[in-house]
Amino acid sequence: MGNVVVLGSMNYDCQAVVDEFPRPGETLFARSLDFNLGGKGANQAVSAARQGAMVAMIGCVGDDSAGQAYIEYLARRGIQTGGIVVREEEPTGTAMILVRKRDGENTIVVGAGANGTLTPEEVAAQQPWIAMGRIMLTQFEVPMECVVAALKLARTMGTATCLNPSPWRTDFPWGEMELDFVIVNEEEAASLLGRHVWSMTDDKWVLPKLAEMRVETLIITRGAASTLVFSNSLRSIEYPTLEVSPVDTVGAGDCFAGTFAARWAEERNFVKSIQAANIAGALATLERGAQDSIPPKERVDEILAKWV
Repeated sequence: MGNVVVLGSMNYDCQAVVDEFPRPGETLFARSLDFNLGGKGANQAVSAARQGAMVAMIGCVGDDSAGQAYIEYLARRGIQTGGIVVREEEPTGTAMILVRKRDGENTIVVGAGANGTLTPEEVAAQQPWIAMGRIMLTQFEVPMECVVAALKLARTMGTATCLNPSPWRTDFPWGEMELDFVIVNEEEAASLLGRHVWSMTDDKWVLPKLAEMRVETLIITRGAASTLVFSNSLRSIEYPTLEVSPVDTVGAGDCFAGTFAARWAEERNFVKSIQAANIAGALATLERGAQDSIPPKERVDEILAKWV
């Protein structure tokens, strides 16, 4: 069992299933409407916890019933909530999600709410939790200065750093600090590197670019296609994914990231961590909702045992 510290967002999700995404000015009737807990930070924290990690959550919710309910929900799942700030006169973050019925593809609009008010000083106050973590996992749904402060603090504490730069933003200071792991999807990889990555043969230009950006290992998820790993410190390799028929892809990337962090914190076995993350991310597409769909460790281990 490893320690994972997650800095990130906590949202209440409003999710509608539609036949097609609406065009500008068009009004559609949803086939179904659900309200679920979400936010990339909390999704990843719950994923790591379900994979057996001891997880500490750092973030901010509103001083409302939604925020209090969220804290209680995370605590029931064994996640340390002492690093969650409750902000007066701010609503808890909200995400509005449309899921296309025929293929599970999604589009999301996020209202940051309290997530956007977190300060670097409040992050720094969580130094004891960060120091106890084997790995710090964060994303881009909280203020950028908080992300930078957390990653820099983790480095000084000897805690490995894992950044999931999603949703993509252009204001992160790449090259300002060493990053152990960066997890991106195909489009985020293109934004990060300045051009698309098509296969492992691109390592000739990807690896020098990563060295320039001070990124040790880049993990590129590609949906149903294999996951590509480029690394200047580990082995660059392509990993197959688990073949499934997706129902809902919301939260699959977060499940991948949380699972990877948990497995790496437990054994520091990079290959098994990627394999487990591929399996968990695929299984998460078989049910609706970002957190209800996260598979338990036992289910992932059952499939992983057949791969190893």
